[in-house]
Amino acid sequence: MVTRPADDQWRRPNPSDSGADADRAEAAYPGPPPAVQPPPGWHPAVAPRTVAPRPLPALDHDAIDLAEERADRFTNALGIAAGIVLILVACVQWRT
Repeated sequence: MVTRPADDQWRRPNPSDSGADADRAEAAYPGPPPAVQPPPGWHPAVAPRTVAPRPLPALDHDAIDLAEERADRFTNALGIAAGIVLILVACVQWRT
């Protein structure tokens, strides 16, 4: 077994010639816990595989584009109307 200097901190301490610290070394490190087999059936339940999702319906791209253009026109018209109202309110406030 090859040991490197970085591994020295993980080694058990060597007992001295008198054996006085050998008992203390054994008491300080009792060793790894015993390996106990898990009880049968400890695994989680396996879910059944799901079926593939159904295909999505076809899209009518022309209708989507038309609805987007209408929504864009409505948003622009609403913004212009709000701007005109704000200008009128500002003019009325400025005159008074």
